[in-house]
Amino acid sequence: MASSSFVRDLLTNWGLSEYIKNFEDHKIDEVNLQLLKEKDICKLIPEIGPRAKFIEQLKKYKRQKSRNESKNIQEATSSSASFITAGKTSSGNCQHSTTMGQPSPEKRKSDGDDANKQTKKQKRSAASRKTEILEKRKSDGDDANKQTKKQKRSAASRKTEILDCKKKTEVKKIMESLSSKLEKLTSTKLTDFLRDKFKTLEKDKKKIVGVFGKTGAGKSSLINTILGETKLLPSGSQGACTSVMIQVEANMTNDKYIAEIEFITVQEWEDELSSIVMARTCELGDDEDMDDSNDDEDIITAFYGNVGREKNLEELMDKRCFSNIPEFRSALKKKFHCDTAEELSENIRCFTRSDTQNDAFEPQYWPLVKCITVKVPNSNDLLEHVVLVDLPGNGDCNKSRDEMWKKFVGDCSAVWIVSEISRATSEKECWEILDSTVSLFGNGGECQSISFICTKTDVIEMNQKDAHTNILTRNKTTKKIVRDKFQKRKEVKKHFSGVKDFFKVFTVSSKEYRKRKHLEKEETEIPHLQEFLRNLNDHHTRTSDYISGAYGILSLIQGAKKSNMTDNKDLCESLEKKLNDNLKSIGDSIEESWKVFDRCLSQGVQQSEDSCEKLINNVISPRGKKHGGYHKVVKSLCKHNGIYKPRKNRGKEINLNERLASCMRSSIDEEFKYFFPNDKWGPIRKQIENFTLVATSLIRDHPRWSLHLRFLKMEESELKAGLNYELRKKKKEIYSTLTKSIMQSMHSCYKRASLHTGKDSLKKMKDEIHQHVNVDIFRKAKEDMLVCLTELKNIIVMQLQSKLERSIEISLKTPDSLILPEDVTEDYNKIKKLMDCSSTVTFTSILDTQPTTQSMSGNGKKHVQITAPIDPDPLNLQPKPFNRKSNDLRGSESLVPTDAGTEVNQLSDVAFVKKNRNYLIQRVKMGDAIADDLLRHDMIQDEMYEKISKGSTTQEKMRILIGAVQAGGRMSTSAFCVALRKHELRLVEDLGKIKLLCSSLGRLENSDCNVRIVGLSFGTTKMQIYPVCYFGKEHLLNGIHCIVCLQHRDG
Repeated sequence: MASSSFVRDLLTNWGLSEYIKNFEDHKIDEVNLQLLKEKDICKLIPEIGPRAKFIEQLKKYKRQKSRNESKNIQEATSSSASFITAGKTSSGNCQHSTTMGQPSPEKRKSDGDDANKQTKKQKRSAASRKTEILEKRKSDGDDANKQTKKQKRSAASRKTEILDCKKKTEVKKIMESLSSKLEKLTSTKLTDFLRDKFKTLEKDKKKIVGVFGKTGAGKSSLINTILGETKLLPSGSQGACTSVMIQVEANMTNDKYIAEIEFITVQEWEDELSSIVMARTCELGDDEDMDDSNDDEDIITAFYGNVGREKNLEELMDKRCFSNIPEFRSALKKKFHCDTAEELSENIRCFTRSDTQNDAFEPQYWPLVKCITVKVPNSNDLLEHVVLVDLPGNGDCNKSRDEMWKKFVGDCSAVWIVSEISRATSEKECWEILDSTVSLFGNGGECQSISFICTKTDVIEMNQKDAHTNILTRNKTTKKIVRDKFQKRKEVKKHFSGVKDFFKVFTVSSKEYRKRKHLEKEETEIPHLQEFLRNLNDHHTRTSDYISGAYGILSLIQGAKKSNMTDNKDLCESLEKKLNDNLKSIGDSIEESWKVFDRCLSQGVQQSEDSCEKLINNVISPRGKKHGGYHKVVKSLCKHNGIYKPRKNRGKEINLNERLASCMRSSIDEEFKYFFPNDKWGPIRKQIENFTLVATSLIRDHPRWSLHLRFLKMEESELKAGLNYELRKKKKEIYSTLTKSIMQSMHSCYKRASLHTGKDSLKKMKDEIHQHVNVDIFRKAKEDMLVCLTELKNIIVMQLQSKLERSIEISLKTPDSLILPEDVTEDYNKIKKLMDCSSTVTFTSILDTQPTTQSMSGNGKKHVQITAPIDPDPLNLQPKPFNRKSNDLRGSESLVPTDAGTEVNQLSDVAFVKKNRNYLIQRVKMGDAIADDLLRHDMIQDEMYEKISKGSTTQEKMRILIGAVQAGGRMSTSAFCVALRKHELRLVEDLGKIKLLCSSLGRLENSDCNVRIVGLSFGTTKMQIYPVCYFGKEHLLNGIHCIVCLQHRDG
C-alpha cells in the first residue's frame, strides 16, 4: 500500500494524476517503476504528450535517486578507507621501529602500547563517522517522510479544489439555465428581483496583494517564480526597471497569456508635456535640491528619443508620433494574446520598463501607460480570487496614475515589501516606502498582513565552502534583525491591532528554487509565499458562498411555487418588528463611535491650532535647506494643491495637507483602530454580524414557510457581506476626510501663492500660506469627518431596512408564482445535496477483499485487520438508540473529514475539541453558522442559542458554544465537529491535518475483549459515529465502512 501511495504521489506531483488508476491496475510500485520500458509506458499512457512528459520526469527521478545513492556509498566507502589506511599506517610504523635497531624490551612495550592506543582511537573515530552516516541517513529519511507528507497534503488540497470546481460548474449550469428561462418571462416584481439576484451571484470581489520595493530588488523575478513562469514579467537588465503598475491575475477563459494596456488620456499627456516645456524656459537659479529637470528629459527621450529635447509642444503632440500605438489617441486598451509567457514578455517590455542601456533608439511607451493587466492561464490555484500588483513606491506625478496607485494601495489585503537580503537591514528606501504608505493601507485601507521579503539569498561570497549552512544562517540572522527593526516603528504599528503573525519575514531565492544548487525548494521559502496566496485565494469558501447564494434563490422560487401567500400576516409582523429592533441597535453603536470621535477631534483641533506655525515651517522652511534652493519645491507644492512629488520616485513626497492634519490624525488613530480594525472585527462590524432577522427557531416554528425563510436567511448573509464591503470602503473615505477637507480649504491659498513670480516670490508664497491657515480650517475638517460618520450610519441602516423589507415583500407578499419557470424541484434538490455535502472530500476506497488478515509489526506485535460491510443508510444528524443485545450499532451520524496528507489517527472528536479549545475560540469566525446547524439538529436548546447570539465578541460566542457542546457529551461534540468542518474547512485543515474522527472508536477495553484499536483507514468520507461497544472474541464491527487495526493486549 505504501508503494502504491508513493507512485500515486509521484504522478500527482508530475501533473499526471489522471493516469493513477492505470498504474494501480497494473500494480506498478516504487521498485518496478524504474524497470518500465518504452512499450510498457505506451500501454500505461497512450497519449504522446503526457507520455513524453512522464519519460522526462522519470529520467530526472532516476538521476536524482542515483546521485543520492552514490553520495551515501561514497561517504561509507570514505569512512571505511580511512579506517583501513589508519590501520596500515600504524602497522607500518611498528615495523619501521623494529628494523632500525634492537630497542630495549621496555621501549618495545611502550611503543606497542602507544600503537594500540592509536589504533583504538582510530577505530573509535571510524565508528563515530559510521554513526554519523547512519544518523544522516535516518535524518534524510525523516526529511523524505516529511516531504512525502507535505506532498500528500498538497495532493489533498488539489483534490478539494478539483471537487469544488466540479460543484461550482454544476451549480453554474443550473443557474445559467434558469437565468435564460427568466429572461423570456414577463417583467414583474418577482422576476425583476430574481434577475438582479442572478447578476449579484456572479460578482467576485478579488483580494489585492501589493508588491512594493526599490528598483532592482527582484519584484518581477519573485512574481514570475511564484507563478511558475521564468519569463512572464520583464526582468533582469541592470539598467532597466519596471516603471508602471502591473496587476497580475488569472486567465479564467482560455490558455492564452493576455496583456491589456491602459493609457493615460491625450489631454493628460499634453498637460504633462506642457509642464516640461515650460520648465525648460524657467531659470530659477542654482537648485541643488532638485533633479526634476533631468527626470523630465528622461520622459521625453524615452518616447521621442534625443530629438525630442529640441521640439516644442505642438511638435511633440503631432499625431504621427503616435502612429505605432493608435489605441492611445482612440482611448482604447492595447491587447496582446500570446501562446507563451516569453512571447508576452517581449511584447510588453517597451510598455513596462525604462531601459537606458540600448545604444540604438527604440521608442519606450511607459510614459503613456496608466496600468497593465497581465492574465496568466492555469493559475486558478493561486490567483482565481487574488490579484498581485507590482507597485512603484511613492505614487506618480501624473494625476490619474497617482489616483489609481492610491486606490490599489488602499485596497490591499496584504502588503509585500521586497528588498535584497544584503540591503534589507541597512537600506532606507524599503523602510521609507513602508512609513510613507502605511496610512493608506493601515487605518486608511484594509490591509491585514505585512510581509517583508528578502530576495537573492543565494548571492554569497564565492570563497565560502559550506554555502548551504551559510545561506540558512544568514537568513535566520536577517529575519531577527528585520523583526527587531519593525518592532521599533511605532508609527507603523499603531495602525494595527497587534494580531499575532500579522508581520512576517521571508528569505527567498528565485534562482535556487529553479536550480536547487545549494538549497532545497522548501528552504527557498517560495513555497511559503505560494501557500500564502492559496490561503488568501480561499477557493473553498468562495465556492461555498456561490452555492449558498444559488440555494437561496432556488429556495425562493421553490417556495413561491408551493404557496399562495396567505395566512402569513403574523409572520410578516414578527419579522418587521425584529428588523426595527436590530436597526436601532446598529444605529446606537454608530452613534457611540460618533461621540468618541467628536471628543478626540476637539482635542486634535486645539493641538493643531497651537502648533500650526511649526507644522507649516517644517514643510516650507525646513532646516538645512538653502533659501533660494528650496524655491522650486514650494512653487511645485503650491501648483499641485499642497503636494510636491519628485519625479521617478526620487526622494520623499512632501504633503503640506497631511502635515496640517497630523495632530488631528494622531488624536483619533487609536480609536479609529478600535472601531475600524483591519485584522479583526470592530464594534460596528460585530453589530452587523450579530444582526439576525431569521433565527433557525423561526424556521422550525413555521415549517410551511421554511423555504421562504431560508431564502431570507441567505439574503441576510449576502447583505451582511455587502455591508462589510461598504464598511471597509466608507472607512477609507472617513480616514482621508481630514486631509481632503484641509486641501479644499487651502485650495484658493495655493492658487494665489502659485501666481507669485520674480523677486521675493518665495517669501510671498510662504506668507500667503501662513496668513491663510487658521483654526476654522481645522474645525471644518472635524465637522466633515463627523458628517461622514453620520453618512455611514445612514447607509448601513437604510440598506438593511430597504433591502430586507423588499426581500420580505417579494418572498412573503408577492403572488407571482404562476409566471415562474416550470417546476425546479430537481434543481433545488441537487443544490441542496451539494450544500449538505460541502464538507466532504472524495476519497478512494481501500477496503481489503479478505475479511481479516494478520501481520507482524516491526516490534513483534501482531496486528489484526478487520474489514466491515458498507452501511447504505442515508446520513443525518438525528441521534438513534443503541441496542446492546442485538449488537446493532447505532449512533449520531456524521461526515468524517479526511486529509490525504495525514494518516488517520485515533484522536476522537471529544479529544480534538478539548485539545484545540483555545485555538478554536480565537480563530473560528463562523460561530453563528455553526450554532445554527446545531440548533437545527437539536444539539443545543433555544435558550443556549440565544445566549450564544448575545455574545459581544466572536470569541465570547465560541467560548459559550464550545462549553455547551462539551457539556452535551459525545453526540453534540461530534455534531459540532461536522459543522466546524463545513464552515471552517481551512482552519480545521490547519489544525493537525486533520484529526477529526468518530468519537466512539477509541479503545475496546472490556474484560471480554483482548484487543484494542491501533489504527483506522477510512474507505469513504461518510460513516457513522458509534458509542463505545464490546463484542467479545468475535471482534466484529458491523456496519462500519473502514479498516480497523487491532492489537492484542498481551503483545
